[in-house]
Amino acid sequence: MRLLLIALLNLLSCCGVTTAAESVGRYAIIVRHGLADTPWQQVVQALQTRYEGQVFTFDRTPDEVRQAVGQYHPRYVCFVCRPDENFPEFVLLANRLCRELDDDPYVDAIWGILTGLDAQQALETAKSQPVIVQRAFTKTQGDWLNWVPEGEYVTEWTRDRGELGRKQPAGQFELTAGGPATDVDDLKYVHGLLARDQFDLLIGSGHGGQNNWMLMYPSGAGFLTATDGNLSMGAPGINLPLQAKHPKLYWAVGNCLTGEVNSPQNSFRNSYALAWMKNGARQYIGAVQPTWYELNWNMADWFLKQDGRWTFSESLFLLRQWSQYLLAEGVVSGQDRRGTEYTDGIFVLYGDPALAGRVASHRTPALSETLTMEPDHDQPGRVRMTYHVKVNFVGSGNKRTTEKYNGWRIFSYLLPADVSDVQIEKSDFAKVVVPGETLIWDAGVGLKVGEERSVTFTALQRK
Repeated sequence: MRLLLIALLNLLSCCGVTTAAESVGRYAIIVRHGLADTPWQQVVQALQTRYEGQVFTFDRTPDEVRQAVGQYHPRYVCFVCRPDENFPEFVLLANRLCRELDDDPYVDAIWGILTGLDAQQALETAKSQPVIVQRAFTKTQGDWLNWVPEGEYVTEWTRDRGELGRKQPAGQFELTAGGPATDVDDLKYVHGLLARDQFDLLIGSGHGGQNNWMLMYPSGAGFLTATDGNLSMGAPGINLPLQAKHPKLYWAVGNCLTGEVNSPQNSFRNSYALAWMKNGARQYIGAVQPTWYELNWNMADWFLKQDGRWTFSESLFLLRQWSQYLLAEGVVSGQDRRGTEYTDGIFVLYGDPALAGRVASHRTPALSETLTMEPDHDQPGRVRMTYHVKVNFVGSGNKRTTEKYNGWRIFSYLLPADVSDVQIEKSDFAKVVVPGETLIWDAGVGLKVGEERSVTFTALQRK
């Protein structure tokens, strides 16, 4: 049914039929002054029409509109930027602004940056339809494919060279040997997979730059490179062009710098992220600076492991909330604290943050989560919410929120509305905080398979 709806929306768009604004909550569009006199104004207008968004303009820094945006209380914030912005600097400013719309330390909106090689590409991105992940390709964490209907894995590790994996529909992820034996063979094999243009999700790790991705780790001679908006794959003695148009999500989970669209040192014309958005990526998550701490890997616990409950952008937002709880409550210290603070600031989502990109529902999620909401008849104007969680899966591996705590200790959940003046009535958790539109719970210990917890609270709901 969901795929049928997407097809219908595409048909209406092609036929020139105007559809009603999508109801996603308050949508803020933040732009520099002067954009109205350029083709980029069409991008802003497309978002306004799609979401009934409100535009906020600034001269030098987005902090100029912080108070006005905060009073608007958006659920989504989209920064529309020309590609010649200084993105390593701008991403830090955008991240800070979206944490400072009120007085608590938590993120106050699901945000992203919409840009493109030119205004036309950005306009196409603004008009994107939802992406449902059926097939995924990854060069890291092959067992993540157990959380999507089907996919292909090729190892990035030189120590595991030749390792392949596949997840068939209704099956389990299976590893095989006998894969590519050299960097050139690896490049040809990966090119063959990507050239089929059938994947809805691409996951990359290892070394990266503003314009490229090294296919093997920790060293290698094969690269996927962006030049003037085009993609190619090259190694000594071989260069293969790559073109794609299939709508997809791109998650550069462990790459350095591929999210650096433009900087004083590197031109957007050779941006790896923008080249992929020209080649079908509707949203792209990557780092604008070198990354040395594995915080972003934890996003899999929301995006991959909950059977499509959360979108790509919601998952990054919920990871940020989880990270801010670790910092605010002193759960992490030393290098873990430094790594959490640093890494939270350098990852960015490119594309429309309200776009629904999610994994197709196909299996039991790692956590069964439910939320009920009803009017509080004893206190007019307030609502009563009850959240319940049951653990279905814990698993193993160090790139997960659960590993350090031997189970699911701390997690975050996106509420359907912005609430305030929260009053906890009863709770099985050690601690619960509810900043705005997020519920963050701390069980105090890692929850194992079969364990359950719940919390009931009342709150004022923002209209």
